[in-house]
Amino acid sequence: MRVSDKNTAAMAAGLMIILGAGAAVAQSQATLPFVDAEPMDIGQCRAPTSHAGTSRVLTCSCPAAASDSSRSGSAWGTDIYTADSYICLTARHAGVIGSAGGQVTLQMLPGQSSYAGSKRNGETTRNYGRYRASYRYVTTATAAGGMATAPGGAFNAVVDLPDFDMSMIYSKKKKSGGLGNLLGAVGRASGDRTVRDVANVGAELANAAPAGGQGAEDIGECTGMPGKYWDKPGTLLSCTCPAGFSEKSPVWGTGTYTGDSYICKSALHAGAITRSGGRVAIQTLADQSRYSGSTHNGVTTLDYGSTRRLGAYRFVK
Repeated sequence: MRVSDKNTAAMAAGLMIILGAGAAVAQSQATLPFVDAEPMDIGQCRAPTSHAGTSRVLTCSCPAAASDSSRSGSAWGTDIYTADSYICLTARHAGVIGSAGGQVTLQMLPGQSSYAGSKRNGETTRNYGRYRASYRYVTTATAAGGMATAPGGAFNAVVDLPDFDMSMIYSKKKKSGGLGNLLGAVGRASGDRTVRDVANVGAELANAAPAGGQGAEDIGECTGMPGKYWDKPGTLLSCTCPAGFSEKSPVWGTGTYTGDSYICKSALHAGAITRSGGRVAIQTLADQSRYSGSTHNGVTTLDYGSTRRLGAYRFVK
């Protein structure tokens, strides 16, 4: 399969149409986290407080800034905002839309220990301390059967092959070595692109993690890595995954996962537990420069670049 520059331009144009005229001055979608989920359309954007405590992916429409009543509202945070922050105001602040408005997509997150305000794109947000729920802006797949743009300018495509099912990333050729060699990734030339197939790696990486689960701090039922540990690499934590835990929440990485990746789903991906659940231990890590997704144990994780602030983790025995 050859993905031409012409097709790349067409996809980018399609994204601008989806986002509306304001996309011309909006933040590049490649800088937003890619979430493999079907967004819930909530119509006209408002503060998503009714969705607090969930990991739902929501989509809604913002009017032009001149007619937006939320301009007189308030917002707290930068990149990650409190759940009671008005969506259209934060979308302009984040650069996701411009003054013309448009459609936005966001993901609900757990509460953070603090939120730092800032001034961006003509909008000002405020500082705040601990708040029970938050959200961030994301991109999602296009209509069923289409390709979606993932962080870094790659194209995500789920390929149905007769002998196996895998998620493959079509991206520009990358230098050999590094994580690709560790995973035993296989590169197949495809025009001026490379197809990387990654499989059967989670358990091996989990087994290679250092021992040290004993003496870990118990954080109860697993969610994402608690925000207070994002900047505390080397901390050992343990938590419990219930049987039949949800696999809807997104996960980024292989072996090492972003701090906001749902622990139970990444544990299943890594081979640390089965769908029957169980107790797991993780070691917190500093944020990585890149996270490579893969498919293992029936779970597909996603590629992502540096999160800048969320930290990372890996499983330990």
